[in-house]
Amino acid sequence: MTSLRDEAQNPSTSPERLHELINLPGDRGQHDSDAGWCREYVAANPSVALATLQELAADMDDVMARRNAVSNPVLDDQTLWMMIEDKDDLTADAARERLGLAPKPRPNTIARGVRIPVIDPKTGRVIKP
Repeated sequence: MTSLRDEAQNPSTSPERLHELINLPGDRGQHDSDAGWCREYVAANPSVALATLQELAADMDDVMARRNAVSNPVLDDQTLWMMIEDKDDLTADAARERLGLAPKPRPNTIARGVRIPVIDPKTGRVIKP
């Protein structure tokens, strides 16, 4: 682990430094990039400033930062209310759980055809299932 990632996880890192770490240059999508990992770690850090956490929670391009932000006790209820319909179901459900709400409703994922049988009126038997 790099020293930048260690700083991002360390609860004794100052809120100002944590804010700097979420703005590191680099490709956040690259697997081994400090820029991406630091954002994820800062979102989970209990010493992060509320404004920094709100910034991470609003970043729709960083699902892991949002997931960690929603679980951070520093995050305020107003921001949690904005996250209850998050496009990531795990993030939305975590926000809903913290607010004491039911999980995010999901549309039925299995479409089932209903077959109405055709009954022969003379015999009372099914002609077509």
